[in-house]
Amino acid sequence: MMFKKNEQAEKYLIRRGVPGDARGIIECMQSVMDEKIYLVSEYYLLTERGEQERLKNRDDLTLVCEVNGKIVGVTTIQRGMYKKNRHTASMGIAIKRDFRHMNIGTKMIREAISWSKEQGIEKINLEVFSSNVNAIKAYRNLGFEYEGVRRRQFMIGDQYVDDVLMTYFTSTLEDKN
Repeated sequence: MMFKKNEQAEKYLIRRGVPGDARGIIECMQSVMDEKIYLVSEYYLLTERGEQERLKNRDDLTLVCEVNGKIVGVTTIQRGMYKKNRHTASMGIAIKRDFRHMNIGTKMIREAISWSKEQGIEKINLEVFSSNVNAIKAYRNLGFEYEGVRRRQFMIGDQYVDDVLMTYFTSTLEDKN
């Protein structure tokens, strides 16, 4: 379904994903993977049952954006699994093509940041292709900082693409004292 950008703003719901969303999450993720330019993987690796189990993990967060009962966006926060990195998390996001540039991703990320703060996560990390300039600009506008670059990390088509590492600190060091 296509919407005009200004029309769409009132017609979506962002909420925490539940096991019943597994199929819609897989379809959304696979739709973005099929474009072969935004995500590393080209095939979603979890089965529907595997996705249902992943969604039950309360240490992590999956937000979905729903339009007319269909999932059009997914944001994940996966907390560090070791004692030494429990204060960190990795973020991922995928928005279906027809629903980009409508502020959905920004709203999903803001909710993910808020949840992370409530959970005591101090640092949110993400990776983004250097070719995805719109995403990098959006992340910068949300307060993410460059942390590093892995040069020529990926090959998209016949072009080398850098892996840009970005970080969001949910608190300052002064907050800890």
